[in-house]
Amino acid sequence: MKVWMLTVEFGDYEVLSFSNEEASDIFRDNFRGEPMKQNWTPIQVERYKDGVESDFPDGLSIHPVFSEKAVRVLNELLNENVELLPLLTESGEREYYAINVINVLDCIDERHSEVERFRNGKIMEYTKYAFQKDVIKEENIFKIVDHEKKIIFSTKVFVSDLFRERVLESGLKGFDFIEVWDSEKSEKEDVVAKPVPTMDTSQEIYSFEEATNLVEQQSKVVVSESLEWAMRLGDEKQTQIGHLQEDGDYKWMNPIYYPPIFLEMKWRTVNTSNKL
Repeated sequence: MKVWMLTVEFGDYEVLSFSNEEASDIFRDNFRGEPMKQNWTPIQVERYKDGVESDFPDGLSIHPVFSEKAVRVLNELLNENVELLPLLTESGEREYYAINVINVLDCIDERHSEVERFRNGKIMEYTKYAFQKDVIKEENIFKIVDHEKKIIFSTKVFVSDLFRERVLESGLKGFDFIEVWDSEKSEKEDVVAKPVPTMDTSQEIYSFEEATNLVEQQSKVVVSESLEWAMRLGDEKQTQIGHLQEDGDYKWMNPIYYPPIFLEMKWRTVNTSNKL
């Protein structure tokens, strides 16, 4: 039994954007595990970048957006675990839904998980995930709360083996998965959710603009707070984007654009002795 973190595949796919700032605010301030459908008004979106049609398009936020096809294929697994919030497109040719995951579980195995903390002692991030198998064994899509303060990690969505298999078998495009836990492996094995670069001791957080300046002017390596994304200077002194892969390494590419969600992310510098 495995648990996977759901994420967008970065590549030559179409990218969506909000038609206005108010819509962006709605995405940023909501999707925290609470029902929203009763007060939802369909949000207008537009195509920011043309590309291969995606069933899990990038660009709107770090919260999932599925195509109508993806909703149809995965409907049995989504059921009452999520709310499907319709979006409006300019052409109306394709239908998309914002996915509000309301299945929030208190399922972390405290003994075998590892965390990184803020200076005040609160949990900032799990660097090694371990789950209570009896709590998640029938769950196909969910969010989690931390095991101490019971605060929701609202930007992370976890899915089951069955969910991942259904996506792969159906040929849905734009989905990517990061393995974060395998119940069959020994508890003594170092099963980490993702590589854990050594953060600068200052723990200073940077905006996207500040982070890109550090990369371009000081040749720093920076990672997003979730560690899913990284930026560095390539051999030709061009800024590269790294996306975390299932094997724990970053896949580096020379971007033709920065995904809009980068602008909302917070970044940290890392020790350059780490292999990224």
